[in-house]
Amino acid sequence: HRRRYSNYFDVITTAEFDARVGALAAERERVRRLEAATVALVHPGVAAEETGASYASEPANRPVGNADGRSNRAGGGWFSYQLAVDAEAPMAIVVTYLNEIGLLPAAGNFEIQVDGTAVGSFEPKPDAVGFWDASYQIPATLIRGKAKVTVRFQATQPGRIAPVFAVRIVRANAL
Repeated sequence: HRRRYSNYFDVITTAEFDARVGALAAERERVRRLEAATVALVHPGVAAEETGASYASEPANRPVGNADGRSNRAGGGWFSYQLAVDAEAPMAIVVTYLNEIGLLPAAGNFEIQVDGTAVGSFEPKPDAVGFWDASYQIPATLIRGKAKVTVRFQATQPGRIAPVFAVRIVRANAL
């Protein structure tokens, strides 16, 4: 018994096609600027990167998750990384999350801290589909005179950390 598959194609107007091409070009430019602005990057769950970023966690046996082909960290308690900063430029943390197609948006109740000071808290983005980035500004007082800072994801009570797929420190003025 053989299965028959048929192909389905979107039928769109020229204007819709041009809009899609423009959106793809804009996304490529956004990614290019983000990569150029990046000072430090770690992908949670990638052992070599986490070791280089002095990964720490409570609980210590936090599992590595996997979704859409990428590793992540999530759950209760906290986890942290030591990441480089550029004390001469405005800095931000850019965190990559995921809303999987067909599922409810990523949920969590946690804050993002820099050297023990909260710089933001997780807010779901229900309209995002796929991977999406959230940016958290780092006050200049927290990086002044420093080469590295500790970025910590701290679950609030009651709460849990939504899956985190990438953590970047970026020059905010280069985005």
